[in-house]
Amino acid sequence: MNTLALELDDRALSVARSGTVLSTLPSAVFVGGDARSGSPAWRFVRSQPMTTSTQHLGAVLSGRGAAARDVALAGDEVARLLAGHFTAAIDAVWVAAPACADVRGLSTILAVAQDRALRIGGFVDAATACVGALGLQQPAIVLELGLHHAAATAVDVESGYARRRRAALTESSGLMELYDAWLELIRTTMVKRTRFDPLHDARIEQALFDVLPELAHEAVVQGGTIARVSKGAERFQVELTQDQFVAAAQPVARRVAALVHGLRPAGASRAIVVPRAVAELPGLRGELDQFTGCELVQLSDGFAAAAVSDLALPVRAPDRDSAPLIRRLPLDSQAELAPMTSREILGERRSREPGPSHVLFEGRAYSLDVLPLIVGRAAPGSGRSAGTDPTVSIALPEGLAGVSRRHCTLAGDRDRIMLLDHSTFGTFVNGERVAERVPLRTGDRVRLGDPGIELELIALGDATH
Repeated sequence: MNTLALELDDRALSVARSGTVLSTLPSAVFVGGDARSGSPAWRFVRSQPMTTSTQHLGAVLSGRGAAARDVALAGDEVARLLAGHFTAAIDAVWVAAPACADVRGLSTILAVAQDRALRIGGFVDAATACVGALGLQQPAIVLELGLHHAAATAVDVESGYARRRRAALTESSGLMELYDAWLELIRTTMVKRTRFDPLHDARIEQALFDVLPELAHEAVVQGGTIARVSKGAERFQVELTQDQFVAAAQPVARRVAALVHGLRPAGASRAIVVPRAVAELPGLRGELDQFTGCELVQLSDGFAAAAVSDLALPVRAPDRDSAPLIRRLPLDSQAELAPMTSREILGERRSREPGPSHVLFEGRAYSLDVLPLIVGRAAPGSGRSAGTDPTVSIALPEGLAGVSRRHCTLAGDRDRIMLLDHSTFGTFVNGERVAERVPLRTGDRVRLGDPGIELELIALGDATH
C-alpha cells in the first residue's frame, strides 16, 4: 500500500511517505492578499496579526464548534500542504492525530478533505504510533507542545501492543505563550537598559519573533545571547542569560510538567517521549529532570508521520464517509527511524544529591533520624522538631478533609526514605498519586487530603540519608 501520512501537530505539521519525512511546517495561514501558509505565513504572525491565523487548526481539531472560517482555513492549509506530494499513485492519506483532537474534530477534517478530493484512509493516534514504532518495553507518556496548547498522553505497553490509555490537556502553555514570555523579557530588558521599546514597532517585533528560536538555542548552548534590533540608523542590543530565558519559561514549563505528574503514578518508571525541539527549549528540560530514573526519548519533528507512513494499514473503500481511528498498534521497533531518536535517563544529577534528613511542616522540621515516622490525625505521640529528640510521628489536627487517622508512614529501606500510603483518599508526591509506596528525595512535596496539607522533604546541614 502506497501511503502518505499527515501529522496534524500545529507546531510542526508534517508529511511523510515510506518512513521518510517530506516536509515540516508550522500551522499558519496569511489571508491578506494572496493566501499563504506554513513558513511564508509565519513571517506575518506578529507584524500583521489580524490577517494571520495560527489557531484555526486547533479550533477544528478540538471539535468545540469551530467557526466556518477556521474550517475553511484548515481545509485549504491541509490541501496546500499535501499538494506537492499527493499523486495518483497514492492510495490514501493516513492522519497521525494529536492528543488535542477529538472525534468531532477528526470528522470535520475528514469532511474538508473529501471536499478537496483527498482520500483519507483513517486516523492513527500519534502518541500510540510513536510508542509502537519505538518498540518501548515500558509504559510511556508522550508530550505534545502545540502552538496554543500542551498535552500529554499515557500509552500502555502490554502483550506486544501499545495502547492509548488517556490524555491530559491544557488550553494554554503552548509555544506561542512561551514566545510571548521571551518577547516580553527582551522588551523589558531593552527598555530598562536603552529606553527603546522594540515591541512598539510591528516590523521590529516580527524580526525579533523570527529569531527567537535562534536566541533561545544560543542561550542554552552558550549560557547567554544578544538580542539586536535596528530602527533606521539606530542600533539597540541587550545581553540575556540562559537563566533569564529559563525564568521567563517557568509558568509554561511547570504546567507541562504538571501534565506528566497527572498521568504518572508517583515514582513509577515511565518513558517520557517528547519532540527534541521541545525538550531543547530553555526551561523545559530542567522541569523534566525531576522525573528521576525515567527514560527521556527525544524525537525529531515528523516522527509520528514517518511511523504511520510505514505501517501496514487497511485499505478503505473510496465511497465511505467514515474512517477508522486506531489507538492500538503492535510494538514493532522501526530501525530506519532510529536516526530520528535519542535516549537518556533523567535526573541523574538529582539522584546524587543528599537524601532528605527532615520533613518540613508549618515551619517546623521533623527529623528522619528515627523511622518509621507516622503521619495522620491519630498518629501516636507528638512530633519533635529539629534540634530536639527524634520524632516518631506527626499528629495532624482533626477536621482536615481527606486526611486519614493513620494517613501514611515514612520508613527506611536500603538507605532510602520510602513513603507508605494507608489513606482512603490518597497521598500525592509532587502532584502524583502514590500507589502503595514510593521513594522520597530531597525537595519532594507530599500532599495529604484535598486541598489538604503539604509536607516538604529537606536536607539540613551535611545529612546524607
